[in-house]
Amino acid sequence: MIEHEGAYDVITNVDEELLFCVRARAGVPVEPLLYYDGSGSAVLQRDKKRMIMLDSLPMNAKRLLRKVDKVLFAEILDRNLEREFLAEVVKVKELPK
Repeated sequence: MIEHEGAYDVITNVDEELLFCVRARAGVPVEPLLYYDGSGSAVLQRDKKRMIMLDSLPMNAKRLLRKVDKVLFAEILDRNLEREFLAEVVKVKELPK
């Protein structure tokens, strides 16, 4: 089952690197992957059991996701940084369901 991230932020720096700020989840990410099919959504596989849908990607994020191999995630808890991790971007024809 995929959970939907209600609100999240995407930040791009001058080197065109992407940072996704999402709500913190319990546990440490294990081999995280970000699946992207070229549409307006992406799916973060945080570990083998948890997948998170990121809907309504900003145009700039969609453009950069076509080019980058990795993105940075920051998990936020009570307005504080809980953890950060890199996720490999996997280009797919269809997002996991």
